[in-house]
Amino acid sequence: MRDHDKDKIEKCLWKFVKESKNPVAYASMTKTICPICEKEMGDHTISQTRECVKQFIIDVENLEL
Repeated sequence: MRDHDKDKIEKCLWKFVKESKNPVAYASMTKTICPICEKEMGDHTISQTRECVKQFIIDVENLEL
């Protein structure tokens, strides 16, 4: 993420959130690996997904660009 500019970060963040909210729809296309716990997003429960997305957003906001 450190090599991303703000536009790339925003694009990746929205892609991660979109795929995290509906992993079944995206599972057939590509497997999304969670950047927080490094498990496949399809293996997450709803609460795990919320926690990982929340932590990912916090981590992105804390990046010094």
